[in-house]
Amino acid sequence: MMDRESIESVWRALRSSAVRRDPVQAASAIPPGIRVGLLQNAAAAAVVALTEPAGVSAAAPHIEGLRARSWTGDAELVELLSALGSSSTTGRRGLPVDLDMLDDVLSDPQGGYLDLETGNVWPMSIVDDGQVEGLDGHGADPDPEHWLDVVGEGSREAYQDMVDFTESVTDQATRDHLSAALDGRGAFRRFQTALDRHDAYRVHWRVLSTERRAGRARAWLAEHGYDAIP
Repeated sequence: MMDRESIESVWRALRSSAVRRDPVQAASAIPPGIRVGLLQNAAAAAVVALTEPAGVSAAAPHIEGLRARSWTGDAELVELLSALGSSSTTGRRGLPVDLDMLDDVLSDPQGGYLDLETGNVWPMSIVDDGQVEGLDGHGADPDPEHWLDVVGEGSREAYQDMVDFTESVTDQATRDHLSAALDGRGAFRRFQTALDRHDAYRVHWRVLSTERRAGRARAWLAEHGYDAIP
């Protein structure tokens, strides 16, 4: 099991290369990302790497890893990377969406809205407070050319992530402790509290959780005709 510092170092390299839009740095950051399971999290770096022809060789094992894993949203990312690598298109419109924020809104029963001009995602609680220009949660329907309704789907998938992670833990005592935390109401809070007692596993939970969250948001976007791009 890789230690937290090593995984976080890989994470930082992926993010830095995407922010800097440095295709060489991005291409070098992708292989370590694949090794630690950051396939969805490596998406922005892969898109940057593919702005140069040399990025195709870095994207190939990334695509292979996504196909082999086949979690929700992985197929859509394969389509995007394959299209970029072949100078073609997925037929979907690119939009700079924060997938983590989108999954937050998807997991909230109240839902929210996606701004189709900026890629910003707004939870309904903020919309209802009148804090988003152009949106009135209590008024007329928003312009569908500008706003996409994000229907909240609840937290069932997020709960399943905790179950799947717990089942993947090899240490019996840790697995039993996490499993007990999942029983009954308040499972999300208890699970996080249980992780506090097993800090070595927290970064591995973050990897699985962020990968699943990004994948679900990416799949939802693709279903509505959009690709998340940096």
